[in-house]
Amino acid sequence: MSKTKVLFIINPISGTGRQKIVEKLLEKHLDTQHIEYDIIYTERAKHAIEIAKEAKNKYDIITAVGGDGSVNEVGSQLIGSNTTLAIIPVGSGNGLARHLKIPLTIQNAIETINHLKKTTIDVVKINDGYFLGTAGTGFDARIGWLFSQSKKRGFWTYFKITIKEYFNYPEGVYDISIDGEKINTKALLITFANSNQYGNNAYISPNSRLDDGLIRIIIMKKFPLIYSLNFAYKLFNKKINTFKYIKELKGKNITIVPPKKELHIDGEPALTESEINLTIQPLALKIIIP
Repeated sequence: MSKTKVLFIINPISGTGRQKIVEKLLEKHLDTQHIEYDIIYTERAKHAIEIAKEAKNKYDIITAVGGDGSVNEVGSQLIGSNTTLAIIPVGSGNGLARHLKIPLTIQNAIETINHLKKTTIDVVKINDGYFLGTAGTGFDARIGWLFSQSKKRGFWTYFKITIKEYFNYPEGVYDISIDGEKINTKALLITFANSNQYGNNAYISPNSRLDDGLIRIIIMKKFPLIYSLNFAYKLFNKKINTFKYIKELKGKNITIVPPKKELHIDGEPALTESEINLTIQPLALKIIIP
């Protein structure tokens, strides 16, 4: 019986630095009786896209070793193909991996790959690209831009930037069309959710499923800081949809005209033109799960 061919694409500067020991742990824990594997390290921004695009017809599984940005770069190249995405989550937030309950310890994530259990998930086309977990415009996009420029990574850096910026960032006016229905609203931020969280178990869209054929639109109004503890409690306890400054909508084809060009796509900073076009791609990506 032929072995399953797996490529590991490792981002050497992702997240918290744990990816540096992946190679040794693969030698120790990967089931080489049934799996043959190669490793490629990325050398620059967006390099994982080039690697995955070139390799997808040569491997059964391509594994992103990194954070949500790395997962997006690899996964976006496998959409609609027969090649399966796997994740070893070593990023700052690991939102998609957490939603799928992929273990956050490297050894256990490798064991998950050994079992070769897979499912198929929705992805979302956003203008000329894709996101697998979440994307957004407004305040969280601004934070994503500032976080990407920070020398330090991790939750606390993200938290400090958020608190500092909150006072100065104004609400904007958004024109939204959801499956033909038009809405005009003020918002601090709008999150587009395929998965249920940003990462670090911050559940911005607790109702989201990866196989329901729907995009959730989470509209957040600016709220007085007196509500910040209540907001944080609900965000981390899957109750954010009961927060009175939050509104949830859902649809399959969505257009948003934002007041600013800043976006985040799976946590990575991006820019939009005059509008953001979102279309669900049902069950378009094969992925390894526990």
